[in-house]
Amino acid sequence: MPKELKRWTILDTINATLLIIVFLFVLDFQNNALVSWIFVVVFAFWIVTVISRNIVISRIREGKMDNPYEQLNDKK
Repeated sequence: MPKELKRWTILDTINATLLIIVFLFVLDFQNNALVSWIFVVVFAFWIVTVISRNIVISRIREGKMDNPYEQLNDKK
């Protein structure tokens, strides 16, 4: 039985919460510019992965792409 692909996971919820906390309390480009830019890059990467995961899930559900979980289960 193939796993259901999730658009939003508990890890995404934790990341979104951390994103809000970081933007409200940690980002300080005047005193800690390097740390602030690192946070911006990390969260931008996370946002890109969430968007691309949703694109892949949409393509799988529309039948335009094979489910990678089914491909892995076939090899076992």
